[in-house]
Amino acid sequence: MKKWYGLMIGVVCMSIFMFFNTVIVTEAAESRNGSMGNAAVDPRPDYTVYVNRALNCITVVQQEADGTMTPVKAMVCSCGKEGHETPEGVFRTSNYYEWRQMVDRSYGRYAVRFNGSILFHSVPYTKPSPDSLKWDEYNALGENASLGCVRLSAADAKWIYDNCKPGTTVVVYSDSETAGLLEKPTALKIDGNSPCRGWDPTDADINNPWFTAANGTVPAAGSIDEFNYTEYADTYPDLMAAFGYDRDLLYTHYVTYGIREGRTATFSPAPAVGSIDGFNYTEYADTYPDLMAAFGYDRDLLYTHYVTYGIKEGRTASFS
Repeated sequence: MKKWYGLMIGVVCMSIFMFFNTVIVTEAAESRNGSMGNAAVDPRPDYTVYVNRALNCITVVQQEADGTMTPVKAMVCSCGKEGHETPEGVFRTSNYYEWRQMVDRSYGRYAVRFNGSILFHSVPYTKPSPDSLKWDEYNALGENASLGCVRLSAADAKWIYDNCKPGTTVVVYSDSETAGLLEKPTALKIDGNSPCRGWDPTDADINNPWFTAANGTVPAAGSIDEFNYTEYADTYPDLMAAFGYDRDLLYTHYVTYGIREGRTATFSPAPAVGSIDGFNYTEYADTYPDLMAAFGYDRDLLYTHYVTYGIKEGRTASFS
C-alpha cells in the first residue's frame, strides 16, 4: 500500500512535467478525436489508469475535486512478454481507434494509444471482425503475453475507449506483491473445443453466440444505453447486494453470466440523437437547473453532456 501512495504522489509531479514537455500526436485520418486543440471541454471524469505490468492488472482511479483518488475499476490484462516489456513511466492517452492493425498483422479492437506505438487494445483478432478472436491469446489474459501493448477483454478495452478522455494519465509500474487499490480480477477462460471460441465472451454484440441462454433460447439483448439496469438489480437481490445500481457492472454481468444462467432483462429503445445543429440546447438547459448552473447556454458543452452522460442518466432532449 505504501508503494501505491508513493506512486500517486509521483503522478502529480510527473503530470506537471508531462504537461509542459509532451506533444500529443494526432493522426486525424485514423483517430476518432482529431485535433484536441479546438475541441469543447470534455465533461468526462478525470481518471488515472495504473498498469501493474508485473501482475498484469489495471486499477482505474478517479481524481476528486479535493485531490483525493477513488478506486473505480479493476481489470485483468496482458502486458509485454520477456524481450518486449511494456515500458514503465507516466504517459497520456492520445489517439483512439475502433480497429487497429498491429505489428504482427493481427487486429486490436478499441485501441487507445498512450506511449508511441504502445496501446491499450483488445486481445488480438485475425481480421477486423468480432468473430475472429485468437482465443488462445485470450486465455493468456493475466500473464505477460503481448509485444509491448496492454491487452484487455473486449469489454474492458471498450470501457477505456469510451470513458477515458484524451490526455488521461497512464502510469505503468511493477509491483509483484500488491495488485493495487483493488484486487486483480479473475480472467475468463475459453474452452478450445467450444464453437463460440472465435468470440470474446465479454463482447456485447447481440450476435455473440456466447449470449445463448442455458435453455437454448436467444434472450433479449441491446446496448448498454437501452439496458433497464435498475429493473435487473431489483429482480435479483444477489446482484443488488453485489453491484447496487451500477449500470456498467450490471450490464457486464448480464451479457457475461446472466444470460447463460437463465436470468432475464429488458431493454428500452435508445433515445433519438440528432446533430448538434438540431439540438434544442436552451430547452435542455432550462429543463435541468444543475446543467444550467454548470454550462449556461453553451451549446457545445450541453450537447457533449447529453450524448456522453445525459442519455445514460435518463435525461431527455429534443431535436429540430
